[in-house]
Amino acid sequence: PVTHAAIDRALASHYEDLSFATGIIARLDTSSGHLEWSCAGHPPPLLLRGRKVVAELSCDPVLPFGLGGPPQPSGTDLEPGDAVLCYTDGVTEARTPAGELFGLDRLTDLAEREAASGQPAEELIRRLVTAVTDHQASQLRDDATLLLVQWAGTPAPAGPENG
Repeated sequence: PVTHAAIDRALASHYEDLSFATGIIARLDTSSGHLEWSCAGHPPPLLLRGRKVVAELSCDPVLPFGLGGPPQPSGTDLEPGDAVLCYTDGVTEARTPAGELFGLDRLTDLAEREAASGQPAEELIRRLVTAVTDHQASQLRDDATLLLVQWAGTPAPAGPENG
């Protein structure tokens, strides 16, 4: 929440108009697998578990950075091998020259298909980027950013101090 609020204040104080930026602020505790995030006008990340997209990691929506939205953090505990796919709307809104959207369903299907290939996370994201670029015939009309974070750790054992 502190970083989210600091970005919001910095943008609001720097620009005199209604300039803004969208984004996701996330923090992954690599020892426990606990993920916390807040979203400022961005699509919710996708959670891949066991080579399937099992959830959209939603949180209460907040205005984009620079427009004064207080952070509303959410959290979840990842399991070893889970991956979180963050993407901008330029990915799902990518269009072919004929106007066909890339869409969330295509992104989800492709992420699952590529995850099932057993390739490492680096190759999975490379293939997703290539698919989005190819879909647009390499003519980007908007930012199209993808970020994949995979947690390969072991969760802390359950006990009185860990819940």
